[in-house]
Amino acid sequence: MNPPMSSTVPPLRPAGHGTEYRLSDLLQRHRAGDAVFVTDDVVSYCGGHDPLLYTAHRDVLLPRTACETNWFADLVEYQPGQLPGGELIRSTGHWNTPTQLEIFQTLTGRVLMLAAWRTSSGEPVLTCQTCEAGEMAVIPFGGWHLTLVLDGPAAVFNFYSDLPAETAPPHQAPAAGDRGKYRRAAAVELTAVRAREGFAITGSADSLAVWGVAQPVSEPAWLRDIVAGTGLPDFYSNADSATLAALVAHARRQVPVCHRTDPR
Repeated sequence: MNPPMSSTVPPLRPAGHGTEYRLSDLLQRHRAGDAVFVTDDVVSYCGGHDPLLYTAHRDVLLPRTACETNWFADLVEYQPGQLPGGELIRSTGHWNTPTQLEIFQTLTGRVLMLAAWRTSSGEPVLTCQTCEAGEMAVIPFGGWHLTLVLDGPAAVFNFYSDLPAETAPPHQAPAAGDRGKYRRAAAVELTAVRAREGFAITGSADSLAVWGVAQPVSEPAWLRDIVAGTGLPDFYSNADSATLAALVAHARRQVPVCHRTDPR
């Protein structure tokens, strides 16, 4: 694997303050029935401290139109620390649409990306990727994913697009609206806690039995070749339509497709 570009990925300077998400917001989504899983220690927490988890900057770069679709870019700034019971500071976690191509790059800090999906034969797949500053990750089409902070503060940039429908299995259709991504399917009841070796994946007994041991993965070589030595924010801003078309073509060949949205 090519070395990460930690020395060549400058931090973005977002305009405005973004939207802050605290522990109370995570718990509110969980209790409202959104597709969010947290450990029992977090659910039962009744202390007065409500730590900031992350600040989301939506459309941190201007939306683009290319390859017959719209592209959007976000930046999420995560705090250091951990939640009650040792759970890592984290995102909410959600399922992508079956047509959504989503690519991440850690700009600062170090994060853990968990992803889960099912193969065409229904076999469950769980992967984990430790992303140092400069490293990239791609989410399976229609897959579930969760970002957790190993070393913070951490800044993670991502861009995404819902591609033309031939990317998706014919029996699936994307959910509409940003809010819908938290209600597409039951959460994969997995997360990660701080451990001596760095982290340990934990969750409900049923999910641990179904998904098994996470397969470690690394940054895709084909993605590094397409980005070609620049940071993902610069690539998003400056790639021409032909380069984005090449990205889409590689993704269609290389990125797994989730064939069952709800794993239960």
